[in-house]
Amino acid sequence: MKAPITEFFNDEGLINKDSYRKMVAKDFIYQDLIKKYNIDTCLMIFIKDRDLPEDILEKCKPFYTYTSASNENWAYIYDNKFILAQSPLGGPAAAGFMEELGFQGITNFFACGSAGQVDHNFDSSKFVLIEKSIRDDGMSYHYLKASKYVETDKSLTNFVANYLDKTNHKYELTTSWCNDAFFRETPKAIERRVKQGAVSVEMESAGWSAVAKFRGYKFAQLLYFSDAVKQEGWEHKPDRKELKILIIRLMIDCIKEFVKNK
Repeated sequence: MKAPITEFFNDEGLINKDSYRKMVAKDFIYQDLIKKYNIDTCLMIFIKDRDLPEDILEKCKPFYTYTSASNENWAYIYDNKFILAQSPLGGPAAAGFMEELGFQGITNFFACGSAGQVDHNFDSSKFVLIEKSIRDDGMSYHYLKASKYVETDKSLTNFVANYLDKTNHKYELTTSWCNDAFFRETPKAIERRVKQGAVSVEMESAGWSAVAKFRGYKFAQLLYFSDAVKQEGWEHKPDRKELKILIIRLMIDCIKEFVKNK
């Protein structure tokens, strides 16, 4: 018997771009700014806005609030160049935010954040630039037929790689394990995912990649390690707070160059 999650339906959902716009027309009061500044690019980050440095916040203009039940996630227009958005944690909520921003005209999506390290032979001082994700989630199967991997967009990923090379930041193009269960990183699962090429584990990349492919968007993601996942449990890496701000600054500068040259 086929599991329901493998029963892929390629038709459009009842709630789509047109019907969504009609339902929440009042939320699109800033749509004119997207057209005015020709904005089609977004950076998804994982940080509270109050924790952003003042020099970043002062360039942010409120644009949109993504509301999901008890949670609200902000999106700003950064320096009239691109959208800077606070992503929720987890594939379904994060992918829903991508959908709603896509409904407003965003087609190029970058993301940066933290991940757990599962391959302990990997140099944890390097950034992880995702080339493909292992689809150990549920979200991605509602957008793409079943497969082991889903790839990020090559052109956006190569742009980030070239920028990291130019700015002398260490990174590797790698595979990430996308898992949507906090406490199901079992020893056998970790061993298998590492054999399949994974160096990191996180919860959003496969869903984001799948939505992007289904909608015709482009997506790339850069990660740093905030912890290591071991048999003894999570081992938090010291001095990672500065890395969170560093990777955001790095990606902001990268996207400014991307927007200027596209």
